Amino acid sequence: MTTPGTTTLDDTRDGLTAVPEHGHVLPVWDVRGFSDEHLLFLDRHLDLKHVPAEDCRALAALRGRPRELAAACRRLPFREPGSGRYGLDDFLYPALAGGWLASVCWVVPGEAGRNPAAALLGALSLVPHVGHRVIETFTREPWGVRTELPVGTLACTGLHALGPDVLDNITAVDVDLDYFVDSDGRADHTVAEVMNQLGPWAGKMRSWSGSLSVSSGFVPAACGTALATRLAQELGMPLRTPAAEVFTGTSGSPAPERSLAAAARGTPLGPAETERLWDEELAPLGAEGLTLRAVLDAQSGRTDEALTAVHRARRHGGRATWAAYVTGLAAMRARQHATALGLFDLCTETVSDTLDAHAGILGVICALRLGRTTEGVQRARRALQTTPLHRDLPGLLALAGRRSGDGGAERDAQRHADVLAELWHD
Repeated sequence: MTTPGTTTLDDTRDGLTAVPEHGHVLPVWDVRGFSDEHLLFLDRHLDLKHVPAEDCRALAALRGRPRELAAACRRLPFREPGSGRYGLDDFLYPALAGGWLASVCWVVPGEAGRNPAAALLGALSLVPHVGHRVIETFTREPWGVRTELPVGTLACTGLHALGPDVLDNITAVDVDLDYFVDSDGRADHTVAEVMNQLGPWAGKMRSWSGSLSVSSGFVPAACGTALATRLAQELGMPLRTPAAEVFTGTSGSPAPERSLAAAARGTPLGPAETERLWDEELAPLGAEGLTLRAVLDAQSGRTDEALTAVHRARRHGGRATWAAYVTGLAAMRARQHATALGLFDLCTETVSDTLDAHAGILGVICALRLGRTTEGVQRARRALQTTPLHRDLPGLLALAGRRSGDGGAERDAQRHADVLAELWHD
């Protein structure tokens, strides 16, 4: 195994490269000369969110310049101005748009892989600006499902269904180690199980890559390197584990690993523990640190403190949409619907992330709870245009239509509900 302190981007040309966080894999694919590859993607999450066209074009212009491409990756999972054009949860979209990939086949872990239609539609239901294309192209296959996005082909299946129909077309494999274990260490699959299912195809792929996903809290620290080592042994490949600094270009402030892990788990923290994390990890990070501080306060039921941190983050130049969203949820639970609506509106100034899209849906609910029924119809129509796959939206539009006396809204809601019922049928 090449040690993290010595591995460079050039060293990732071969072997199994396990990057620190999943977005870091895009420059590795660039080093390996990826062009219209067909990717088998084993991951607990579909790391495909909408990325604005201007960001996709800027990233595509960096093909063949992997260090500049790496520098464009967000170091933390926030959508903050100036912090990057892609990250750990959305890199597949620009990879398709920029021609590194032609298609992605998402292999869903555990029992969810037994119903790939529900898994894929559920994952895409909050991805803005792709739903109309999915409705037009969604098809079921004996092994799973397939659809077209504005940027490429996307399929979904379970591990048990992998066979020649899928694997004969695959040219590269990428594995997030959270495919094997969740953030609490509960196992869904073993490395041996995956290798047995892939059989002779495992050795035919031109590229193997993956993500440790430890600093983000998705994989326990004790599991990450051990799983990567085991997978490399099964493949008979050297293991490359470049450090985060290889992708950021500077050591900078260390990643706030404990804070991110607490946020990923959703674990409430006491005020003293939150202050300790603030002092030791978050304070040097500016808007990003304030964003994460707001998330931790909101998850711990301290809505007023979280709201203060959201506005401080925005004054420091951050969008703070993650923090506004989580704080909005806390305000909804406290029945502070006007406060929640204002926070969700911060998220929908630009609708790109799935979080932005869900904030738009929650905004409909808040408007209705405040008795603003005509506004509820307008919000529901906007949300349905942006995320037409979401199964709750026709019902919300119908409810808003009934309460406001808008019969056209009710009729439109029923027509769309019929479309979704056909699409989602088991």
